[in-house]
This record gives sequence, structure tokens and C-alpha cells, in this order.
Amino acid sequence: MSAEYARAVHRLACHIPAGAVLTYGDIAELLGAGGPRQVGAAMARSDGALPWWRVLRADGTLPADLQARAIPHWIDESIPLRHGRVRVPVARWQPDEEAFALLDEVAAVLASATVVEEAAPKRRGRML
Repeated sequence: MSAEYARAVHRLACHIPAGAVLTYGDIAELLGAGGPRQVGAAMARSDGALPWWRVLRADGTLPADLQARAIPHWIDESIPLRHGRVRVPVARWQPDEEAFALLDEVAAVLASATVVEEAAPKRRGRML
């Protein structure tokens, strides 16, 4: 995973409003790149300053080491829960036109970085 991909995931996560969530797969789809595992890996690379409790698994949970820490945030933000899980269909963020414009910008920056990265020659073996 590139640093640019991680930055795009982090930037998108910062725009999820309080009281709403997205799944790892939602973020990958909005970025048009990667998948849930790549988004999870990018979130794991964050410094903790992100609203990490708003990005979760499709089943409404987080990894066990984060789940208990997330519940107070979910309660503070009135994120709907059932049996300790977020009710994703109810809480899923539905971006408005302004938010989609920002998300499109983030995805475009990522896409252009990916094209540059793919165009760069890959060196194998020893460097001269």
C-alpha cells in the first residue's frame, strides 16, 4: 500500500461527520481503489488523531482491541447500536453533493498518484 493511498483513506475518514459511519469497503468504493483490507491497513497506520471509530467492518464492529474503546464514542455521537454493534444501514453516511465533490477530488489525486507510480520503472536486482 502506498503512502498516497493511506493519506487518501485518512482524508476521507476525517470527513465522515459525527453520528455517521462508513465501512472499510465503503471507503474503498468511494476512492475507486483498493478494498476493505487495504483500507483497514491504512487506518491501522494512522496516528490515532482520526475519528477511527467511524470506520468499521461491514458487520458494524471493529477489531477486538478497538471495539470497547469505540463504544463511548458511538454513544456520545448517538450512533445507533444493537447488541454492541453499529447498525450500519441506519448510520451509514450519505454524502451530499458538496461532500461528493470533495470525495471525487480525493479519488482523483489518488488516481493520478497511482498512474505516476505505475509509470515509474521498477528496478530489480542490484542498483549500479
